[in-house]
Amino acid sequence: MKKRKLKGYVLPSIYGLVVVFVFLTVYFLNNSLTYEAPKQKEEEKTVVQEINKTENDMVVVNPVPDKPMKPYNKENVEISKSFYKKEDDVANQQKSLIYYENTYMQNTGVLYSSDESFEVLASVDGTVKEIKDDEILGTVIMIEYNTKVTTTYYSLNNVKLKAGDTVKVGDVIGTSGKNKLDNEKDNCLLFEVYMNGNLIDPLEFLEMSLEDLK
Repeated sequence: MKKRKLKGYVLPSIYGLVVVFVFLTVYFLNNSLTYEAPKQKEEEKTVVQEINKTENDMVVVNPVPDKPMKPYNKENVEISKSFYKKEDDVANQQKSLIYYENTYMQNTGVLYSSDESFEVLASVDGTVKEIKDDEILGTVIMIEYNTKVTTTYYSLNNVKLKAGDTVKVGDVIGTSGKNKLDNEKDNCLLFEVYMNGNLIDPLEFLEMSLEDLK
């Protein structure tokens, strides 16, 4: 049987077709990658925008306090007179006495003072029960947390509240002011706490759980 031989022009034609096929494959593949890149970049841009939008739309929630708050928020405020306790030793009792017109009086709260004016804050939520002026201690605000607890703030300035107003813990209820007590600074706050009708040490009150105050 006679073998057939490929004609001379057949092999070059096949090689040419292969080259053309490879060229077209590379061309279309390159175009595909070229068009996919902007699409991918656009998708990445969209994802970044969504992340930024989510971060910007996040609402910062302040933690709910589980204890009463200090009635001030400035660092240079110090305790001038602490709460008078009958069970304290003589040295501590002497530090808890208030002197006014040649008379020593037992301190019924904590007397804070500072060289600079400071904001007075509501220690707990409550309703303003009474606002009055005291001849010795200046403007007074009584805030009732509930029937069990009442907080009282003396020697205030810039009071813009009235009886019946409600306040939230941390609300500014006034600024520090003057009183007529001897040797006291111009910026003072006397903070009292009544629990079940009895005066208690405000420093102990600030360490109590709000759950225990209900």
